[in-house]
Amino acid sequence: MKPRTGLPLLAAALAALAGCLSCGYSVSPSPYSLRLPEGGMSLHIPIAENRSRFGRLGPQLTRDVTELLEGTPGLRITGPPAQGTLKLSLLSVVVGSASWETYSDSGTEVPESSSSRTASVSVEAVFTRPGASPGDPAVSKRRVFFSSRTYVVTSNQGQTDMQEAAALDWIMQDISRRIALIMFTEF
Repeated sequence: MKPRTGLPLLAAALAALAGCLSCGYSVSPSPYSLRLPEGGMSLHIPIAENRSRFGRLGPQLTRDVTELLEGTPGLRITGPPAQGTLKLSLLSVVVGSASWETYSDSGTEVPESSSSRTASVSVEAVFTRPGASPGDPAVSKRRVFFSSRTYVVTSNQGQTDMQEAAALDWIMQDISRRIALIMFTEF
């Protein structure tokens, strides 16, 4: 008869997990799950403040974050008044200048018809929720998120505009995912 070496290891792992659970940690089935008060929580997400020349980014960021959080059990995205508020602000949107690449043709360097630019965005997120019990002060968490993306620029302005828009879309989705994952982990 073979000794069962896996059984003691499984028992030790379960005991360690039980110890972690008793310390306030929990295993979550969804990466966007919040530790909500019993009965759930309402959350207001106003349109993100945006003073950049890219006016569409504020509503886009708000929509992306809202869509990620809408499926969280017990969380209701509502208008004011709500139990919690997530305020978003685009702090900066920067599209860098072109960096032309060159190639050698018969010993002379000639610029190619394409270059690259980098788009960078930083966003401040502030999550405020009520205290754990009535009479406790509100709890607030502030975080700044940054993301950037390099894209190709060509001599065709229409194509360049499409590449820039795609880069900014990718950045907004990246920041939205990180806001949904990180802003609520400690609450």
